[in-house]
Amino acid sequence: MYDPEPSMRQSIRSALLNIGFGEVIASGDEADFSRKLEQEKFDLVIAETASAQSDTHHIIRDIRHSRVGKDPFVNVVLSIWHTGPDVVRDVINAGADDLILRPMSRTQIFTRLRHLINARKPFVVTADYIGPDRRAALRNPSSLPTLIVPNSLRAKVENMPELAATPETIKLAMRAVNERKIAAYSEHVLRLASAVVLLSGTAGSPGDRKEVLAVMRERNLALMAAVKGSGYEHILSLCDALDGLLTRLYVEKGALTGKDQDLVSQLPYAIHRGCQELHHSSGLVFDIRDLSNRLHKAGTLSPRPTGARAAMKGKHSFA
Repeated sequence: MYDPEPSMRQSIRSALLNIGFGEVIASGDEADFSRKLEQEKFDLVIAETASAQSDTHHIIRDIRHSRVGKDPFVNVVLSIWHTGPDVVRDVINAGADDLILRPMSRTQIFTRLRHLINARKPFVVTADYIGPDRRAALRNPSSLPTLIVPNSLRAKVENMPELAATPETIKLAMRAVNERKIAAYSEHVLRLASAVVLLSGTAGSPGDRKEVLAVMRERNLALMAAVKGSGYEHILSLCDALDGLLTRLYVEKGALTGKDQDLVSQLPYAIHRGCQELHHSSGLVFDIRDLSNRLHKAGTLSPRPTGARAAMKGKHSFA
């Protein structure tokens, strides 16, 4: 738990201990909070954000993208002082499971925890976002394929080992996330290619074209990073050729030649076709519970723990 206000920090910590959590690590220093998230594995993160004292939602975004911490699917509840649309959008896009408006009560916190245990939202993946499908609050409901990801909090409270955030289940879920990233990036590159061609011969368009080329190159580089080690490395040579083309076109002025227009169209199309099978599989719902159960029966995962149904009195670790 991170909170810069000592009284609130102590109150939340006391509340969590009183309902039976075995360990609550409370921090009032953002650097210390980030360091603990990097070094240890937690079931829940509760943090204040989007204030003059802290912007911890950026740390949460890094967690979701596997740049920080050991579990990108950890449950996250963030608290905010202001509910301006820009603030809420930034926090939601970081991948938090839930938001609480400060000052917050113990009842509000308990309600959020029960929701994370009983009705946590499935995850979705786009070119820019990884996290619970909460963004429907800011736009139309999502039609993206969802992922039921590991949930160590529910796994312990409900005695559901198939949801445990073990290294094996995290790896399985991250592979699904990465496949969706590859699909999203390749789709985006293909759409941007059409925009570049439309702007290629228009007078006064070089500035607009450069902006599109810059975004297209960024997405292509992200695609290359996601493809490495994925089983779709055969498209890397195409991505590398596209990167060279985009780099050259970015510095050129005037209308693009017919040959360059063809290359801008053909390379993204070839990349898209190169992972056609992945586009189909990434469009399916992913559920770690079913996959874990099948692999446990096949004996390819570690033995499932046994024991009585866990209660909130169990030993949960929180940050």
